[in-house]
Amino acid sequence: MNIVICDDQINELENIKQIASEYAKMHAELFITITGFSNPLEMLDDISKNGVPDIALLDICMPGILGTEIAKELKSKSKEDTDIIFLTTSHDFAVEAFALHVNDYLTKPFTKERLTDTLDRIIEKRNKRLFVPVTSGREIHRIDLYQVLYMESKNHTVEIYLKSGTHIQTHTTLADMKNMLPVVNGFISVGASYVVNLRCVQSVLATELIMINGQSIPIPRRLRNEVKEQYFDFYREEAMKK
Repeated sequence: MNIVICDDQINELENIKQIASEYAKMHAELFITITGFSNPLEMLDDISKNGVPDIALLDICMPGILGTEIAKELKSKSKEDTDIIFLTTSHDFAVEAFALHVNDYLTKPFTKERLTDTLDRIIEKRNKRLFVPVTSGREIHRIDLYQVLYMESKNHTVEIYLKSGTHIQTHTTLADMKNMLPVVNGFISVGASYVVNLRCVQSVLATELIMINGQSIPIPRRLRNEVKEQYFDFYREEAMKK
């Protein structure tokens, strides 16, 4: 697990790194690596070269670019998979921060316990992910179901499209794949050719679903009302859990 910290105040950066390092030692089974940056532009350059982190701890008011802009970049590159914590002296960005669906907004000074509690919640959420084995040719892939955008039946195979932009082809049926999902809320059939992850639906239009990657999924006429109801019901249930 990779944690990246960005704060232009060196003393603050070192303090946060110390807390994160102690947390990593207490959770050695997670193999946590920690990288700190005092320059946000250097952090963005590193991400472009080495990929997005699992968790990002960001100051907001930094020279050159705001932490909220970095968060948008991370969300875009990671397809929402990077967990973000803002660490700031300002209350002015709270509304914008939560509109970005960040995990927490901590105002400085904060306690070690406050930050580690947030890290605990993030780790617990990540540990609840469900994985399924998928055979593709001679290879077996372990797929995080929450990283699946949608599945499409094509010529006696199923194409599994992932948030990362990649896809995996497996020689099975869509019905068999759906039978692997009974305990996972949020996956629905859209006609005979698609199974869709509702978490990854950006918009529900009159005749199609628009996924977060821009892909359009046609909704058969007979299912249009049903799909809309399933979408609303799913997010009502999700809201009640919070």
